Amino acid sequence: MAYIFNAGTGYQVIVENQGLQTAVATVSSSPGQQQSQRTSFNTGTWTAPPAAFRTPAGIVLEITAAQGRYFVNVTATGTSTVSDAPNLAGAEELPAQEGVMPAVRGMEPMKPMQPMQPMQPMQPMQPMQPISPVEPMKMGDMEMRMNPMEMRIGNMSMSMGNPPAAAVGKNFCSQCGAAVQLGDRFCGQCGHRLM
Repeated sequence: MAYIFNAGTGYQVIVENQGLQTAVATVSSSPGQQQSQRTSFNTGTWTAPPAAFRTPAGIVLEITAAQGRYFVNVTATGTSTVSDAPNLAGAEELPAQEGVMPAVRGMEPMKPMQPMQPMQPMQPMQPMQPISPVEPMKMGDMEMRMNPMEMRIGNMSMSMGNPPAAAVGKNFCSQCGAAVQLGDRFCGQCGHRLM
Protein backbone atom coordinates (compact mmCIF):
# COMPACT_ATOMS: atom_id res chain seq x y z
CA MET A 1 0.00 0.00 0.00
CA ALA A 2 1.24 3.50 -0.85
CA TYR A 3 0.75 6.77 1.03
CA ILE A 4 -0.10 9.87 -0.99
CA PHE A 5 0.69 13.37 0.24
CA ASN A 6 -0.84 16.33 -1.62
CA ALA A 7 1.98 18.86 -1.50
CA GLY A 8 0.38 21.67 -3.51
CA THR A 9 -1.70 22.37 -6.57
CA GLY A 10 -1.21 19.41 -8.89
CA TYR A 11 1.83 18.08 -6.96
CA GLN A 12 1.85 14.79 -5.04
CA VAL A 13 4.48 12.81 -3.18
CA ILE A 14 3.76 9.07 -3.06
CA VAL A 15 5.68 6.74 -0.71
CA GLU A 16 5.59 2.94 -0.57
CA ASN A 17 7.53 0.24 1.28
CA GLN A 18 8.57 -2.43 -1.24
CA GLY A 19 10.38 -5.14 0.71
CA LEU A 20 13.54 -3.52 2.07
CA GLN A 21 13.19 -0.52 -0.26
CA THR A 22 11.24 2.69 0.19
CA ALA A 23 10.00 4.00 -3.16
CA VAL A 24 9.31 7.72 -3.48
CA ALA A 25 7.47 9.07 -6.51
CA THR A 26 6.66 12.68 -7.29
CA VAL A 27 3.83 13.46 -9.68
CA SER A 28 3.15 16.97 -10.96
CA SER A 29 0.25 17.58 -13.27
CA SER A 30 -1.23 20.51 -15.10
CA PRO A 31 -3.93 20.59 -17.79
CA GLY A 32 -2.79 18.28 -20.61
CA GLN A 33 0.54 17.37 -19.00
CA GLN A 34 1.85 15.06 -16.29
CA GLN A 35 5.41 14.48 -15.11
CA SER A 36 6.60 11.74 -12.78
CA GLN A 37 9.87 10.81 -11.09
CA ARG A 38 10.61 7.83 -8.94
CA THR A 39 13.49 7.00 -6.61
CA SER A 40 14.04 4.22 -4.08
CA PHE A 41 16.18 3.92 -0.95
CA ASN A 42 17.25 0.97 1.18
CA THR A 43 15.47 1.53 4.51
CA GLY A 44 14.28 -1.92 5.55
CA THR A 45 10.71 -2.77 6.50
CA TRP A 46 8.59 0.04 7.94
CA THR A 47 7.34 -0.15 11.51
CA ALA A 48 4.99 2.86 11.19
CA PRO A 49 3.32 4.79 8.35
CA PRO A 50 5.46 7.58 6.84
CA ALA A 51 4.97 11.24 7.68
CA ALA A 52 5.46 14.25 5.38
CA PHE A 53 6.23 17.85 6.33
CA ARG A 54 6.18 20.98 4.18
CA THR A 55 9.22 23.21 4.84
CA PRO A 56 10.43 26.35 3.06
CA ALA A 57 12.99 24.17 1.20
CA GLY A 58 10.49 21.50 0.06
CA ILE A 59 8.92 18.34 1.47
CA VAL A 60 10.61 16.22 4.15
CA LEU A 61 9.53 12.59 4.52
CA GLU A 62 10.06 10.75 7.79
CA ILE A 63 10.35 6.97 7.42
CA THR A 64 10.34 4.80 10.55
CA ALA A 65 11.74 1.35 9.90
CA ALA A 66 13.08 -1.56 11.93
CA GLN A 67 16.62 -0.25 11.33
CA GLY A 68 15.87 3.32 12.48
CA ARG A 69 14.43 6.63 11.27
CA TYR A 70 15.20 7.99 7.81
CA PHE A 71 14.57 11.45 6.39
CA VAL A 72 14.14 12.16 2.70
CA ASN A 73 14.21 15.63 1.11
CA VAL A 74 11.90 16.06 -1.87
CA THR A 75 12.53 19.25 -3.85
CA ALA A 76 11.89 20.48 -7.38
CA THR A 77 15.42 19.42 -8.33
CA GLY A 78 15.30 15.87 -6.95
CA THR A 79 14.91 13.46 -4.05
CA SER A 80 17.70 12.56 -1.60
CA THR A 81 18.21 11.10 1.87
CA VAL A 82 19.39 13.28 4.75
CA SER A 83 21.98 11.96 7.21
CA ASP A 84 20.87 14.10 10.20
CA ALA A 85 17.33 14.74 11.40
CA PRO A 86 16.22 18.11 9.99
CA ASN A 87 14.68 20.84 12.14
CA LEU A 88 10.94 20.44 11.58
CA ALA A 89 9.87 23.17 14.02
CA GLY A 90 7.22 25.25 12.27
CA ALA A 91 6.88 22.74 9.41
CA GLU A 92 3.34 21.89 8.27
CA GLU A 93 2.49 18.18 8.55
CA LEU A 94 0.70 16.95 5.42
CA PRO A 95 -2.21 14.51 5.76
CA ALA A 96 -1.74 11.10 4.12
CA GLN A 97 -4.16 9.22 1.90
CA GLU A 98 -3.82 5.55 1.10
CA GLY A 99 -3.49 4.66 -2.58
CA VAL A 100 -1.41 2.90 -5.19
CA MET A 101 2.10 3.76 -6.42
CA PRO A 102 1.76 4.96 -10.02
CA ALA A 103 3.69 3.26 -12.79
CA VAL A 104 6.37 5.71 -13.88
CA ARG A 105 7.61 5.28 -17.45
CA GLY A 106 11.17 4.08 -17.51
CA MET A 107 11.14 2.93 -13.88
CA GLU A 108 9.70 -0.54 -14.35
CA PRO A 109 12.17 -3.38 -13.84
CA MET A 110 14.03 -4.00 -17.06
CA LYS A 111 13.78 -7.40 -18.68
CA PRO A 112 17.02 -8.83 -20.02
CA MET A 113 17.46 -8.24 -23.71
CA GLN A 114 17.73 -11.18 -26.06
CA PRO A 115 21.08 -11.33 -27.85
CA MET A 116 20.98 -10.00 -31.38
CA GLN A 117 21.38 -12.47 -34.20
CA PRO A 118 24.32 -11.75 -36.50
CA MET A 119 23.39 -10.17 -39.79
CA GLN A 120 23.55 -12.36 -42.85
CA PRO A 121 25.94 -11.09 -45.52
CA MET A 122 24.23 -9.35 -48.40
CA GLN A 123 24.12 -11.19 -51.69
CA PRO A 124 25.71 -9.29 -54.59
CA MET A 125 23.24 -7.71 -57.00
CA GLN A 126 22.99 -9.25 -60.41
CA PRO A 127 24.02 -6.90 -63.21
CA MET A 128 21.22 -5.42 -65.29
CA GLN A 129 20.64 -7.49 -68.39
CA PRO A 130 19.12 -6.07 -71.57
CA ILE A 131 15.89 -7.66 -72.73
CA SER A 132 17.64 -8.56 -75.97
CA PRO A 133 20.79 -7.34 -77.76
CA VAL A 134 18.59 -5.32 -80.12
CA GLU A 135 16.10 -3.84 -77.62
CA PRO A 136 17.29 -0.98 -75.40
CA MET A 137 17.02 -1.00 -71.60
CA LYS A 138 14.47 1.66 -70.58
CA MET A 139 13.76 3.48 -67.36
CA GLY A 140 11.47 6.49 -67.55
CA ASP A 141 12.69 8.71 -70.38
CA MET A 142 16.18 7.16 -70.27
CA GLU A 143 17.17 4.35 -72.59
CA MET A 144 20.45 2.57 -73.11
CA ARG A 145 21.75 0.22 -75.80
CA MET A 146 24.79 -1.97 -75.31
CA ASN A 147 26.30 -2.53 -78.77
CA PRO A 148 27.36 0.09 -79.61
CA MET A 149 27.13 1.76 -76.20
CA GLU A 150 24.45 4.49 -76.50
CA MET A 151 22.53 6.32 -73.84
CA ARG A 152 19.66 8.69 -74.44
CA ILE A 153 17.77 10.88 -71.98
CA GLY A 154 14.99 12.88 -73.61
CA ASN A 155 16.51 14.49 -76.70
CA MET A 156 20.14 14.22 -75.45
CA SER A 157 22.23 11.27 -76.52
CA MET A 158 25.74 9.92 -75.98
CA SER A 159 27.45 7.05 -77.76
CA MET A 160 30.76 5.25 -77.35
CA GLY A 161 32.59 2.82 -79.62
CA ASN A 162 32.18 2.22 -83.32
CA PRO A 163 28.62 1.70 -84.53
CA PRO A 164 27.99 -1.32 -86.73
CA ALA A 165 28.05 -0.61 -90.46
CA ALA A 166 24.24 -0.88 -90.66
CA ALA A 167 23.83 1.97 -88.13
CA VAL A 168 26.10 4.50 -89.88
CA GLY A 169 24.09 7.56 -90.84
CA LYS A 170 21.18 6.60 -88.54
CA ASN A 171 19.68 8.34 -85.55
CA PHE A 172 16.90 7.29 -83.23
CA CYS A 173 13.56 8.90 -82.39
CA SER A 174 13.68 10.49 -78.91
CA GLN A 175 10.02 9.52 -78.38
CA CYS A 176 9.91 5.82 -79.31
CA GLY A 177 13.54 4.90 -80.04
CA ALA A 178 12.92 3.77 -83.64
CA ALA A 179 15.79 4.24 -86.11
CA VAL A 180 15.45 7.36 -88.31
CA GLN A 181 17.67 8.76 -91.10
CA LEU A 182 19.74 11.92 -90.50
CA GLY A 183 17.59 14.08 -92.76
CA ASP A 184 14.18 12.89 -91.47
CA ARG A 185 11.96 15.57 -89.94
CA PHE A 186 9.39 13.17 -88.44
CA CYS A 187 9.65 9.61 -87.02
CA GLY A 188 8.24 7.03 -89.43
CA GLN A 189 7.18 4.87 -86.46
CA CYS A 190 5.32 7.29 -84.15
CA GLY A 191 5.18 10.56 -86.12
CA HIS A 192 7.15 12.53 -83.50
CA ARG A 193 8.77 15.73 -84.84
CA LEU A 194 12.53 15.18 -84.80
CA MET A 195 13.87 18.75 -84.94
